Amino acid sequence: MIEIELFYKIVEARIRLVHTEYLKSLKRVPLPETAKKKRLSFKKMPVEDKLLKGYNKGIETALNVLVKEFKRYCKRLKKEEKDGKKF
Repeated sequence: MIEIELFYKIVEARIRLVHTEYLKSLKRVPLPETAKKKRLSFKKMPVEDKLLKGYNKGIETALNVLVKEFKRYCKRLKKEEKDGKKF
């Protein structure tokens, strides 16, 4: 169990680190005030913003899947220990 938990924490930390480094490397320029007031539709967004939005969504999805799978594994392990089965 300890090895799986350690693996989970290492993978999560690495994903967050790579995501942070990527965002820092972009050196994003803030939108002007007039653009902030208007809501742009996804179709009218610049390509870079679409890519960044997709990248962020992908990172979020990867982290959500990682958390769900780890929780599912912990539940299964506790159930097997309760039933007296050997994993």
